[in-house]
Amino acid sequence: MAGKHLVVVSFDAMVGEDLDLLREDPVFAELLEKGARVNRIRTVYPSLTYPAHTSMLTGARCGKHGVVNNEPADPGNLKCPWYWFHDPVRIPDIHDAAKQAGLVTASVFWPVTGGHRSIDHLVAEYWAQGPDDTLERAYKRAGTSNELYQDIIRPLESTLSSWDSTVTDDAKVQIACEMIRRYRPNLLTVHLGQIDSLRHKYGIFNDKVAAGVLKSGAFMGRIMQAARDAGTFADTDFVVCSDHGQINYTRRMNLNALFVGQGLTDTSWRVWAKTANFSAQVYLSDPKDKALEEQVSRFLHRCCEEGDKGIGRVLDAKQARDDYGLYGDFSFVIESDGSTLFLSDWKEPLFSPAKCEPGYQRASHGHDPSTGPQPVFVGCGPHFRRGVLLSRADIIDEAPTYARILGVKLPQAEGRPMTALLEKT
Repeated sequence: MAGKHLVVVSFDAMVGEDLDLLREDPVFAELLEKGARVNRIRTVYPSLTYPAHTSMLTGARCGKHGVVNNEPADPGNLKCPWYWFHDPVRIPDIHDAAKQAGLVTASVFWPVTGGHRSIDHLVAEYWAQGPDDTLERAYKRAGTSNELYQDIIRPLESTLSSWDSTVTDDAKVQIACEMIRRYRPNLLTVHLGQIDSLRHKYGIFNDKVAAGVLKSGAFMGRIMQAARDAGTFADTDFVVCSDHGQINYTRRMNLNALFVGQGLTDTSWRVWAKTANFSAQVYLSDPKDKALEEQVSRFLHRCCEEGDKGIGRVLDAKQARDDYGLYGDFSFVIESDGSTLFLSDWKEPLFSPAKCEPGYQRASHGHDPSTGPQPVFVGCGPHFRRGVLLSRADIIDEAPTYARILGVKLPQAEGRPMTALLEKT
């Protein structure tokens, strides 16, 4: 196992249509020609970055691994801290399995990895948490070693202080390359966010997004060159993957204003809807209050039937669990009508238009995973079969596939290895 190396690079919000654009890029042309690919990857529900990236490494849906949103639900709090740290994850992930097997692990900006004890060389997706905090204190709090910070990160401090992925992705790639050269990890996971950022700002397909997509080739080229420099290239499997697609929206909705307007809640927050962008999880202060549950159910279904309240579907807790493996302390899940973005605010106005630059749209995710453009998966290296195209797979199949490549076990995974993509061993 010590001679095996796996590098997983997640390009947040990259979709299958982007690979068509990247076929002209020499790096991606090689990956697509020599590697194996899944045509359509079904992500988890909600199709959000933090739940999806946790599923990508655990092989489980959101209810089982415990990260059901980007942020915890805290009624009345519109500025919840994200799930920066790994503590909420209930089951082992591929880093745990690799570390237990004696392999060297590393990660750069992968979500929900702060303080992850099974990652030897860690730069979590995390920033200074206020004006009195510093990047150095924040990173070390999240598990970055002093050596790693001083030798690799300190020269990049000014860039990494930004929360804008279009600014920081180059530095993340530089960190990943240095990790490969210095530490030769058996498992390296990397998360890059600029495609997602550009789609949020400008819409799903346009010239500005295309320019960001085309940078992916240069990023992968640098990472692959680092493996050549480290002498590990021949033993390295490279994976390009993503977490979700996006869809455009035309208006925003302060979802909790619905409940305030109906007298279903006030500052006691008897009812609280936590946005997941194109979906939301609805919590009751007393989940055992059947009268309140029935009242909320009738109201949500009426809003859905009326067709002008931004709600396209209502699921109770059992439906969400049965259909999507999504469960937690919430009583309902609601899906947008496809053009309305949910916010958790409770203030009027109920609806407001999406603010766009002229000639562009706004886009987001969190929607039903069967909707819109789909995430990507491309694998190239000694364990992947050349030229294989698998029509469909689930995002929860990715971690079991990594486990098969590394020769480790993920017994709590719900997905299965994508053996059709792999060479027989």
